[in-house]
Amino acid sequence: MYKSCVLCIRLGLWALIGLLVGMMPGAAHAQNGPLSGPAGLVNPSFECTNGYYAATNSDGVEVFVPNGWQMAEIMGAPVVASARIFFAGSCEGSAHVERIDGIDSIVVRAKDIETPPDPGKPFDVAFYQQTDVMTGTAYSLSSWMLSLCGGSAVPSDCPEEQYIAKMAGIDPTGGTDPLADTVVWAENRDNFVDQNDARVGWSNVRLGVVAQGAKVTVFARVNSPSQHHGNHAFIDVLSLVKAPTAQLTISGTQVLSGTTLLPNTFQVRGSSAKLQWAGELGSDIEAIEGGSHQLLFDIQVRQQGTNSWSDLLVDVVGAGCHLYEAPGVNVNYEFRIRPRAEQLSAGVFPNQRYPGVWSEPVTIQFREAPSGVGLPLGDNLFFLPITNRPGAQGC
Repeated sequence: MYKSCVLCIRLGLWALIGLLVGMMPGAAHAQNGPLSGPAGLVNPSFECTNGYYAATNSDGVEVFVPNGWQMAEIMGAPVVASARIFFAGSCEGSAHVERIDGIDSIVVRAKDIETPPDPGKPFDVAFYQQTDVMTGTAYSLSSWMLSLCGGSAVPSDCPEEQYIAKMAGIDPTGGTDPLADTVVWAENRDNFVDQNDARVGWSNVRLGVVAQGAKVTVFARVNSPSQHHGNHAFIDVLSLVKAPTAQLTISGTQVLSGTTLLPNTFQVRGSSAKLQWAGELGSDIEAIEGGSHQLLFDIQVRQQGTNSWSDLLVDVVGAGCHLYEAPGVNVNYEFRIRPRAEQLSAGVFPNQRYPGVWSEPVTIQFREAPSGVGLPLGDNLFFLPITNRPGAQGC
C-alpha cells in the first residue's frame, strides 16, 4: 500500500512538473520552437530549460521526452525523464545531476530498477531527430553517454558478461526506424567503472556517414539487454557537423574521402609505392568557438580479394607521405583513408571528436620490375621515383 501511494504521489508530481515545464518559454515542440543547435540539431543538450513533453511508455506510464526529439521504445518499458527534474525535483534544483554539458541530460532507468523479484528489467530505447543536410556530403555525429550497470555503487556488482550498450546512429536516407538496415551505428559498452572499479565516466560515441538525401536522422540509443538491478543511463550533448575530408594520392591520382568514386587501379613496377595524404577540417568544425581541433588520419591496407582491413598508419597528425613496401610482386593491394578531427590539447568542452568516413579503396598492382627498358604495359602503368627524405615519413 505504501509503495502504491508513493508511486501515485510521484506520478502526480511528474504530471504537475510536466505542466509547468510545458508553460516555460521555449517549451514548444522542436518544429515550432526557436530552439537551435549545431548543424540544425534542435535542443542537442536536452536541457530542461528548453522543455520536455509528456508521452506514455508501453506500460502506460507517463515519461518525459526532450522537446525537439521523438522516442522509439524498442524493448521494455523504461522510465525516461529530464535528469535534473527527476533527481533535483525541478529545473532550478541544485542537487548533483549527471551531465557533461549545460545543466541537464536525459536519464533512462530500467523498469522496477530496484524492486524484487526481478529488479532492473531489460530495455532498449532510442531518441531521434531529422535534420536537413546536403545530399552526397559526409557528416559526423559526436555524442556523450554514461551507463551504470548495477547502479552507481562502487565496487560495481555488474556481472562480467552483462553490459549496457550506448549507441549513436545516423540514417543517411532520413528514415526514422531505429531497426532499419539503413541506420549506421557506433556502440560503446563500457560501464561507468572499469574492472578495477576506477571511474571511466562518460563515453564519447561517434561516427560519420554520407547523406543520401536532403535529410538524415540522428539517433541516440540505450540498449540494456539483460535483467540486473540498478541499470540506468544518461545521454547528453549531441553535435552533428560536416565531416572532415581527406585525399589519398597515389602516383598523382586522388581518392576523395566521403565520395562514391569507383575504385581506381594503378600499376607500378617493383614492390614500392608512395602514398601521400592531405585534408581539411571543414567550415563547421573550424567555426566551433574555442575549438582546437586538429586533423588526424588513419590509413588501412588489405590484399585484394580479402575482406579484412589492417591498420597501416593510425593517428597521423596532419598531411604527410609514406613509402609502402609490399611483401612481394605480382600481387594487388587496396588502400583507404579516413580523416578525424580531434582536440589534442586544451579546447572547448566537452571534447567532441568528429570522424570522417572511409574513402573508396584504391588498388595498386605491384608488378615485377623489367630487366631492361621496355614499353609500358597498359595505360595505368606508372614508374614512381622513390626517395627517402628525412622528416617526410619515409618519402
